[in-house]
Amino acid sequence: MLHRSIAVTAALVLGSGALAAADAPKPLRTLVYSVQYSSQSRNTEQTSGFSGSDSGPSGTSMGHGAVERNSNVSDDGTLTIDVVGASADAGLVVDAAYAGKTTAQPAIRVAIFPDGRLSIDPRHQLSPEAARVLPLLARGLVAGRDVSPGSAWKTDVAPPAKGSIAYRVSALEGQQATLVIDSDIKVPGPQGYDEQGHGTAKYATDLLCPLTYDLEAHSRHQPSADQYVTSNSHLTATLVSDSFAKK
Repeated sequence: MLHRSIAVTAALVLGSGALAAADAPKPLRTLVYSVQYSSQSRNTEQTSGFSGSDSGPSGTSMGHGAVERNSNVSDDGTLTIDVVGASADAGLVVDAAYAGKTTAQPAIRVAIFPDGRLSIDPRHQLSPEAARVLPLLARGLVAGRDVSPGSAWKTDVAPPAKGSIAYRVSALEGQQATLVIDSDIKVPGPQGYDEQGHGTAKYATDLLCPLTYDLEAHSRHQPSADQYVTSNSHLTATLVSDSFAKK
């Protein structure tokens, strides 16, 4: 069962949707990341049909094959995250907006749970850039954990997804820990997918945010029995400003 403050946070998010600037409260903190994102997808569909042949009836015969369609996406831009609320049990409410050279996402209100889960109004969709970076702002990511080199822990993903995310501290310099992050996630159902990710983050343990993040992910989706979609994506994010750093 959700703690009451987290439940209230989620209700606030689901009732807000995309925000007009005039409606947004003054942020408690603003973080700005420079982000580069690329994705290559291959859609493979098994096909059957008729092709010309003298051996079949009326000069036709059945043939089988596969049709492949490839697509590439590449963009870089700025991810701006305004923290507008924090709950007593380590939840956050943020307004996240992305402005890229080819794509853009207006400010969307997001609840970030202590374990990294995200909650948004289902009428809206986060950009891949925001969806990848926001979980690393979870206040429960390293709070209360041993972050000495070699330390490791694992968190289970929330249902209906299955799998886990593993974290390992590979280095520690002052308040900056280098985290190696490996994920293996499966989402069942017609819109489900399998995804494996490997990332490295330089993480500020005092400010509870990533300073840099480099992630490579591979996913596979099967929309139908004869169709497979595989994707490889790469994201890098670098913190360029943080209002907390000025205090």
